[in-house]
Amino acid sequence: MDKETKNEIKTIAKDILISLIIIGLILSALYAFSGRWPPLVVVESSSMSHNHQQSEVGIIDAGDIVLVQEVDRDDITTYVEGRYRDYRNYGQYGDVIVFRPDGDRASTPVIHRAVFYLEYDEEQGYVNIPALSDLDYENDWEIEHPDLEPEEVEDGIGLSGTLLLYEYGHRDDTVELDLENIESSGFITKGDNNDYIDQDESHGGINKPVEEDWILGRARGQLPWFGSLKLAYLGRTEYIPSNTWTNLIISITAILLIPIILELVSRLYGKNKNGPKEGDGGSREVEKGEKYSNVQGNQIDSNQTYENN
Repeated sequence: MDKETKNEIKTIAKDILISLIIIGLILSALYAFSGRWPPLVVVESSSMSHNHQQSEVGIIDAGDIVLVQEVDRDDITTYVEGRYRDYRNYGQYGDVIVFRPDGDRASTPVIHRAVFYLEYDEEQGYVNIPALSDLDYENDWEIEHPDLEPEEVEDGIGLSGTLLLYEYGHRDDTVELDLENIESSGFITKGDNNDYIDQDESHGGINKPVEEDWILGRARGQLPWFGSLKLAYLGRTEYIPSNTWTNLIISITAILLIPIILELVSRLYGKNKNGPKEGDGGSREVEKGEKYSNVQGNQIDSNQTYENN
């Protein structure tokens, strides 16, 4: 093996090692930020989409990869709290959480928005939702119950009957929850694109509010479109928006071209930097030549003068 081949192998090995180190650092940073492994999930359905046909950056669509951060219950801002504080995430008020339905570890995790957190009072049989007190009763929310007056429930304490949350989400829906079926504390959740909350059993929802130990984390960061490659491999492409494939091809092409363009720019810059400058070598050689010609000319002139004498 000649020296040139050995140098090429060393260069390739060095590049591979550097690439592996960079990948390792990125994965380590993701784990440090998220606090869980794997830190990323691929969105499989359109339950969080805001447009059936078009994928939007900043909105969770099928085929997106989402970074999940492990958090405590108090770190989660619900839709109701976000509406009062004007805190938005992924196109609407409040945080989006990832959880396992009914705490079943064998089930596929769900990524939906936390609407509000309710506390179930076992002794009284009531539901308390203190965050509702920050919103306007009758305009933002209301309780339908024959025996409860507005002044008795507007603080969000001692609720029963049916809760109505008005102008919810990007479609200005009315969210409805039968509080008579609530028997535990937890988060009420809903997909932005779904017609009903997850806890609506009459429409195939889960049995009860999302408990804290069901939660895998809070959605924090997004890599759009790239999860579509996995879904295509699994044959689950029915919910992927039509423009996702175009955006994915453009993104991959840009990723491949950027290093090539940078390398070409670097070479051109290096060539211009190291090339001859005006007034340098070439000019000096001409000057030397001119000087030499002048000397020769003087010698000839001198000889001619000597001979004439």
